[in-house]
Amino acid sequence: MVNCIRQALIILITSLLVLSSDKLEAQYYFEDSANIRKAYVAATSLKFEEADSIIQLIKIEEPNNLLVVHIENYIDFFSLFISEDKQEFDRLIKNKSKRLDYITEYGDQSSPYYLFVQAEIELQWAVVRAKFKQLFKAGSGSYTAYKLLKKNVELHPDFVANKKSLSAIHALAKTVPGIVKMLFGIEGSLEQSIKEIEEVISHSENNDFLYREEAIAVYVYIQFYQNNQKAKAYNYLINSELDPSTNPLACFLVATMAQKMNDNERALKTLLSRPKGKQYAAFHYLDFMEGKSWLYKLDNRAKEPILRFIKNFKGRHYIKEAYQKLAWYELAIQENYPMYRYYMEEVEKYGYDLIDEDKQALKESKKEKKPNVILLRARLLYDGGYLQKAYALLIKNAYQFSTKSDLSVEYYYRLGRISHALKSPYDALSYYGKSLLLGEKSKEYYPCSSALQMGYIYETEGLIKEARNSYQKCLRLKPTDYANSLHQKAKSGLQRLSEKKED
Repeated sequence: MVNCIRQALIILITSLLVLSSDKLEAQYYFEDSANIRKAYVAATSLKFEEADSIIQLIKIEEPNNLLVVHIENYIDFFSLFISEDKQEFDRLIKNKSKRLDYITEYGDQSSPYYLFVQAEIELQWAVVRAKFKQLFKAGSGSYTAYKLLKKNVELHPDFVANKKSLSAIHALAKTVPGIVKMLFGIEGSLEQSIKEIEEVISHSENNDFLYREEAIAVYVYIQFYQNNQKAKAYNYLINSELDPSTNPLACFLVATMAQKMNDNERALKTLLSRPKGKQYAAFHYLDFMEGKSWLYKLDNRAKEPILRFIKNFKGRHYIKEAYQKLAWYELAIQENYPMYRYYMEEVEKYGYDLIDEDKQALKESKKEKKPNVILLRARLLYDGGYLQKAYALLIKNAYQFSTKSDLSVEYYYRLGRISHALKSPYDALSYYGKSLLLGEKSKEYYPCSSALQMGYIYETEGLIKEARNSYQKCLRLKPTDYANSLHQKAKSGLQRLSEKKED
């Protein structure tokens, strides 16, 4: 009997030790391990199959490392961001709640990654939802991320990664629609966002920081779009370690900024050397960007990559704009008006009018008048940064635009943009002023954009009162095209000026 009791006790103690050992082994943690870094680099380079293979290895070698959940979410995020595939969205959105539940159930609540990873998942899905026009849910997700990050700052003030995402949220806080601010109450300022992301950048320069390249992208975005420091942002980007020849997302960022800076030669060079192959997820929008770069040169090679984009892209955005650019190709390069009309009819048939570029393309397709060939060529050359060619073309054909008409409004606007880019601000102000005066009652976007550009010039010159008046004038004008974009930029300008004193 005693032996039986002794054996039972031994079995019980052994079982408890085994269970205790299993419990210890089953403790979950967040660790920035070597494999996590490899998976992160692969995921953010759009090498999804490679990333997935590393993830499977992590689940074998580091089965309790919850940072793998974050990497899995990156794959879903970038996949949907570049593909805009609604069916894939409907399938993958279920992963969001599963991952959040997994983290809250098993995650180490004392780790700074516990709330941070939850916030990142919320924020990434908010961005994706915005792509699919689920704006209320996107706003709600952003606010949830905002609250999680704020709490994490209180608990872990030295955890620098918090500021990477908070900086982006704070930068956008003052320019989101009023209803979103009212409902979700996200606070912040541009000055705060810049301070935060600069702290992250500084930290990443002296420490082995996993999210450094993301921080660079956020910094460039804030400086370029929100702070109107375009040259500063662009120069920082092209001198950073982001490599567009090995990372399609870096290629997208550099080429986008180059096109917006009218540096078409760099944009084209970047796009032509972009990484390709089966190891990379398809990023069809880069084909469209290449086509536009050729178009800005008035080069015959523009058509093929745009057609390739239309054939392969399954998303909702930029389809109408792509057909519009094909129409412009036919008119500006081939002088083929029947083919211009053909592609304009395709604009009406395909794609969605959800973003400004597609809305503008649809409106142009419904106009009876075709664009003026000279003004269209000048616009394309300007967009590519071929400023002297564009200026000479307009001056040579000035006699065609001497009457007070919509063409004159556009003509002076184009001269203003070109003079502005040629660093002749006073000539630009004169041309913008003429466009604004002649087009005061016009529904075209040229007067509204002229007011915005005048605001930029006055702000650069330190003329705060004049800049404020120009931005406010931009907001008063209600063009049928690009209104949302122009007004948001004017609001950003007024936000910047709110912290400056008038002379």
